[in-house]
Amino acid sequence: MIKYTGDLRCDFEKATAEITKLKDRILGYQEQTASLRASVKSLKQSNDFHKKNYQESLAEKDAIIKELQNRLAHAEALLNHDGSNTGTPTSQTPINKNKVIPNSRRSSGRKKGGQPGHPKAALEAPEESEITDTVGHPLQDDECCPKCGLTDCAPTGESEVKFEYDVRIKVVKIKHEFFYYECSNCGTVFRSQIPPNLKEKVQYGSGLQAFALSLTNTVNAAMNKASMFLAGITGGELMPCEGYIAKLQARAANGLRQFRQDLKLVLITRKIVYWDDTVIFILAQRACFRFYGDESIAYYTAHAHKDMESLDDDNVLNLLTSDTKTMHDHNTVNYNEKYSFENIECNQHLQRDCQKNTDDTCHQWSDDLKKHISATIKDRNDAIARGEGSFSEACINEFHHKIDEYLKNGWSENESDPNNYGASFERTLLTRIAQYRRNYFLWVEDFSLPTTNNLSERGLRGVKSHMKISGQFESETAADNHALNRTYIETCRRNGINEIEALQRLCEGNPYTVAEIFSV
Repeated sequence: MIKYTGDLRCDFEKATAEITKLKDRILGYQEQTASLRASVKSLKQSNDFHKKNYQESLAEKDAIIKELQNRLAHAEALLNHDGSNTGTPTSQTPINKNKVIPNSRRSSGRKKGGQPGHPKAALEAPEESEITDTVGHPLQDDECCPKCGLTDCAPTGESEVKFEYDVRIKVVKIKHEFFYYECSNCGTVFRSQIPPNLKEKVQYGSGLQAFALSLTNTVNAAMNKASMFLAGITGGELMPCEGYIAKLQARAANGLRQFRQDLKLVLITRKIVYWDDTVIFILAQRACFRFYGDESIAYYTAHAHKDMESLDDDNVLNLLTSDTKTMHDHNTVNYNEKYSFENIECNQHLQRDCQKNTDDTCHQWSDDLKKHISATIKDRNDAIARGEGSFSEACINEFHHKIDEYLKNGWSENESDPNNYGASFERTLLTRIAQYRRNYFLWVEDFSLPTTNNLSERGLRGVKSHMKISGQFESETAADNHALNRTYIETCRRNGINEIEALQRLCEGNPYTVAEIFSV
């Protein structure tokens, strides 16, 4: 409080000083307030920063947890992959895990083994004129009467006969003699013609060559093993070297190029053509081995690359017309606009993809779809066995109605669980089924169409076995030589022609022609 004295001048100065003091105090308070506000603002910013960091840390933690969950799901899915849900061969089944071998056969409910009333399979005794050797078996020195133990025994004239079928490999050494003649008219001296297969002074014959080709192309024996086998069955008399067997492979293939061209002309006239390809190795590089054919044709090719250019080189798909249906394992290249044929898709691969989706996502729709396809194929097989040619229209409509239902359920399950490890594959599978639905399920309407591409896969199984033994081919030419030889051998076998006989004719320079095979 200001005490006034009555002196205006003095009182004014005192009031002014007091006002100045109050202003200074107010300024001090304002500075303190500003400082406090700055501190509050800084604290708030700090809190916001820490809160943001905390939220980011939580999000990062959630992302890490989700990634680890996906990795765990991926690892579990890989552990569950086998021949039933992927293309994993049974030979690659991990240790301590039971092999799963897909089998479409249905149980009859009967016990294993021979059934009551089933005739016993047994060899028939040969005719007397067919017997090549007769071996007598008199009593040996250590044999005696089973009752008294004496050896003084006389034959009764009766006997018990047993027959035995066996094989003996006999080395034959053939001398070919070609005589010279003199023309009575002009006096020219000439020799009787030597067949093209007798080029050397001394050489291996067509029988041994046929054995070697069968071993390397059908049995998939390595060339050194083929040489060892031939030496073994001939008592060491004949032991062709590996180089000879390698050259034999190329020589046989050279004699079959026209055969493969002629076979293609028959192949492209077929109503249904199966095709597939698989990876082989040529000098440690991935290459391609391809099959085209049907129940009576096996047409093979080999290429350094698995691409459109190699398909064009084969010139098979290009020649097929709109009347042809082509079975494959969802090779999207088949839908190229330059091709005219109609595609049909393998349902076994579709069922395998459904099983994979069920294992990876635990969703129900794919399991339902797989069971629906299997049950319909079973019903179709039963109908074919009864002599029926197609399902009724009501049956076909019911089949497709269930397909619609399962696909709808699939999208619903996928949308409700979008972060599932297998969700991306599931969306791809659902889209593919919808897009290629007709190609997958044409067999429902036409019983003459196959449901799977097993024929192609069986055709390629031999070269996969060959790869396991030999590892790789030394060149693209060597791979194609194998393809040529297998084309001839397999086509002959599918048409009831003995393989060794066919190869002997090939080695003699007179292979079966396509016209001969299919005229039968």
